[in-house]
Amino acid sequence: MTTKSIAVITAPNMRYVNTGMTTVELAAKCFIEEAIPNADIKFFSVIPPNPPGPAKWMMMDLGYVHSSAHGIEEIFKHEPIFGNLDEIFSKDLVIYWGDFLQAKHYVESEGAGRLSALYGLDKEKALEFAYRALIQSQEPDEIKEKSIIFGSSLLYNCVGDYVRGNYSDDITRLVQKSRLTLMRDPISAARINHLTKDFSRSHLGIDPAFFLKEKDLHHLPVSEWSRNLKSKSAIGLFFGTRTEPPKRLIQFCQTVAEHFNVQLEWIPWFPFHEKLRTDTKQSFFSHLGLDKNNLLHQIEDLLPRGDVYTQGDLLSGLKKYAFVITDTYHLCINAWNARTPAICFGSENGSANNVIKDFKKKILYEMFDAKDFYFDVASLITKAGQLQTEKRVCKLLNDTTQSQAVCERISAQAGSVGEQLKRHITETLA
Repeated sequence: MTTKSIAVITAPNMRYVNTGMTTVELAAKCFIEEAIPNADIKFFSVIPPNPPGPAKWMMMDLGYVHSSAHGIEEIFKHEPIFGNLDEIFSKDLVIYWGDFLQAKHYVESEGAGRLSALYGLDKEKALEFAYRALIQSQEPDEIKEKSIIFGSSLLYNCVGDYVRGNYSDDITRLVQKSRLTLMRDPISAARINHLTKDFSRSHLGIDPAFFLKEKDLHHLPVSEWSRNLKSKSAIGLFFGTRTEPPKRLIQFCQTVAEHFNVQLEWIPWFPFHEKLRTDTKQSFFSHLGLDKNNLLHQIEDLLPRGDVYTQGDLLSGLKKYAFVITDTYHLCINAWNARTPAICFGSENGSANNVIKDFKKKILYEMFDAKDFYFDVASLITKAGQLQTEKRVCKLLNDTTQSQAVCERISAQAGSVGEQLKRHITETLA
């Protein structure tokens, strides 16, 4: 039997710092290997995740690979799309996996911008390459027909994106001719229907991280950090890299922990504590309303097993928490995937860039009827608001049937979508 070749294109997980992006890519590896056991799978990213030089490519970029992410690079062995596009399009199957890879803002800002910054391309050439690589602008239909778009999002596109330039024609041609297009949220799925003008089929998929199974975590090393976490003995908290935290947050979390007679722990989903230690710019932390040294001390006090851990520890430990409180999209996903309820905070007034805006978290919770688990940070601004939110959270989590119902919704959708994706992968390679 001839070995089939598959190119998996992902957004770059810069310095492998984002545990959530690790789960998205690990889900790809494990899902595809299970679907096509003997396939030659090769990962490509917009730019290399760990490029040389001192540049810091995102807010949590330390400028080096944090110890918690050691070994991640060897699992995926990413190649850049720049310089390898002909090889990518020569594969038997091309899969665009996750993130916002086909969104106009991603193609023109994240994609072209990073290509220009790393390779010195002028704006026009960077845009031309990003359009060709991510939405197959000017590529023949036979490339599109062996391509699958899975788990992408057009959530932050707007009507103006489709009436200026070539984006509308290019993305429409791609989704019309692709083997399969399944988006991670219902709004993006509806936008595919509008592009194709075919409303007879659904393009709703799921976030790829929901495919990750407990057995898949064997690829990631673990240590005593997670082994020594006692089951249901703590609430896991991570906050502050996506949404501005309210000043009453820690007090709120501690009160809820006392209600359930458990400890409050910090989950170092990103090495935020290390950023606090090493970043000399106070302005980075000024939006938190706290001195960075005080914030660091608060976090260190909530790390009872220290800060020597791996991303495998973080993921293996999720099933052991009573529940999680966070502002971080993929921490919510991975907690629910481990059947651990996640209380998510967002802000209607968030000003983050399109990739990390809070709206995507709200849509995630709405699509699984989990909106009772989603709160605006404004609910903690006043003492009265804090007390009311404490009561709501405690009542919600006392009734485990609600969180179980959310888990069942997620499991059912992931199972159905997974079967559909597997079928199209196998049929494309037949």
